This record gives sequence, structure tokens and C-alpha cells, in this order.
Amino acid sequence: MFSFILHYPSNIEIEQEKEKLTHLSIDHWYQHDFLSTNWWILFLATIIPYFIWWKLVDKNRFFEIFSYGMVCATFCMLLDVIGTEFMLWSYPDKIIPIITPLIPANLVIIPISAMIVYQYFSNWKHFMLATLGWSILFSYIIEPLFILRKMFELGEHWSHTRSFIGFIILGFILKSIFEKIKKTLPN
Repeated sequence: MFSFILHYPSNIEIEQEKEKLTHLSIDHWYQHDFLSTNWWILFLATIIPYFIWWKLVDKNRFFEIFSYGMVCATFCMLLDVIGTEFMLWSYPDKIIPIITPLIPANLVIIPISAMIVYQYFSNWKHFMLATLGWSILFSYIIEPLFILRKMFELGEHWSHTRSFIGFIILGFILKSIFEKIKKTLPN
């Protein structure tokens, strides 16, 4: 009824604002992030965990464990895009300027640690306890450390407890998916 009073942005206007945001992000990255201490932390956190994982991974179950990690990474990227778009959290420092999600966390640290939990804790009871510890580690230790380094900011409507619950749900969903897949595949 009153829609004639409101201005609905066109796709062109939205794209123009996105272009401005992209330029701001790149400028901020060059001036503040690139080669800073936090940038090096993110860079090393992107590379080093794979060497550690390669030493630890059960090579006989490589495909299963790696697939688990890739599904985990996919979920993490999707959830992180949603969380950053809704401003539930943000990352002031980035390894790459135009990508909103935190690549070292979503594609490296979280999936690799999830793969380690999945590999070493195969029965549900032990897996649940390990996932509880994994969730505590990320929500109440790593997130606050990242906040102290000003590499992570919680939005007004998010908390470490919500992250904790999210990590638990993520772990249980992933394990459930892979248990179901393993039951349907021939031995």
C-alpha cells in the first residue's frame, strides 16, 4: 500500500555498493593487514596444520577422513558466510582481502582438528566427549585469543556459548552423516 513511498534498491545500486565495499576492503587489507603479525599468524595457520595432519592421518582411512574434513570445511564456509553476512561476527584481519570468511579457520584448522577427532574417537561415547573438548577449545579458548589479537569480533547477537553449541552440533551432524554413509557402502 505504501510501497510508492519506499525506495527499493535496484540490482545496479546493490552492485555499486558492493564495488565500494570491495575497494574499501582491499585498501584496508593493504594498509593494515598484509604482512602484519596477524597476517603472518593467519598465513602460518593455513600451512602448518596440513603438515601436522599428514603425519597423524591414518593412511589406510585417508579417503574417508579427508572426505570428512572436506564436508566439514564446506559446512564451515557456508555457516561463516551466513554469520558474517548477518554480522553475527567479523574478521578485521584477513589473509585475502576480498573473502569475508576466515580461510585458515574454515579450510584448515577446524576441518583438520575435526578430522583428528573423527579418526581417533570412533565410538559415539568417546566421540561425543572429544567433540565436547573440541568445542570448548574453539569457543572458549581460541575465539577469545583471536579477540585479544583483534582478529575476531563477536557481533551483538552472538556469544561464545552459541559458538560452543554450534561446534557440538556440527560435530554430531558430521559424524551422523559419515556413519550413515559407511553403513550404505560395501565393505
